[in-house]
Amino acid sequence: MKLKWAFNSATVMNLGWDEEVALWKKYKWKAVEVWFDKVKACMEKGRPCADLGREMRDAGAEPIGVAPAVVWTDSEHHDSKHEYDELVERMNVTVALGAPSLTIVALGRRGPDAAVELDRLGEKLRNVARMAAERGIRLNLEFIGGLPVNGTLGTCIDLVRRADHPNLGLLLDLCHYYTSASHVEELDKLPKKKLFLVHVDDAQNRPMEVLGCEHRCFPGEGRINVAALLSEIRRRTKYDGYYSIELYDKDVWAMDPKEVFKKTAACLKLIEKGMKK
Repeated sequence: MKLKWAFNSATVMNLGWDEEVALWKKYKWKAVEVWFDKVKACMEKGRPCADLGREMRDAGAEPIGVAPAVVWTDSEHHDSKHEYDELVERMNVTVALGAPSLTIVALGRRGPDAAVELDRLGEKLRNVARMAAERGIRLNLEFIGGLPVNGTLGTCIDLVRRADHPNLGLLLDLCHYYTSASHVEELDKLPKKKLFLVHVDDAQNRPMEVLGCEHRCFPGEGRINVAALLSEIRRRTKYDGYYSIELYDKDVWAMDPKEVFKKTAACLKLIEKGMKK
């Protein structure tokens, strides 16, 4: 089964912009999810975002999204102006690159009343989604396994429903799913067309008691039956968007980038071969 694949820039976190662009071209990647900090480093050297977007397209790669941006829980008492300014900057970079979406995560402490915390976070996400809509982009809300707020698939779906905005949807990362108290059946509660992006990775072969969402590896080398899980996600959601390969792992970052690109291509072929028609 052929899928729409994208390369997530976080997979080669230590690689600079120019070197990474060259490898996108060499290994014929047609779609890329861009890591914001790499763009920021170029901007600080006087390179405009619009030029970076043209460089991507000249290399044959279309930007499908930028990551990450952060919203903070009410109980964290984060500086609201700093939070707003950061969101605006990352949204504007997304627009300038010509990408259609920005990945967003929720960080911070949870107060004594979890329901109140989620109500407030849902309202904030609705307002942030309005900001995104004004700029013509969508927000991919990603849950991160182990966090006190938005740390599971079920809570992320709940927040998408609470925000109830067409420009906000779910980002499902396989490793976050696998290492958290998440269940694929919960996807039945996700409104139609609200799965915006899937991050593909695997979880290392460690005991579940010590396995965390930071322990990622190449698909097929870990504990997850990636092909079966992707097939089930597709069956339950009818998802037909991009699958972004994101290996956010320090051991992968330490590898020769060319070897990372080669192994990634081989893994994706095995996934497609193993998926149900």
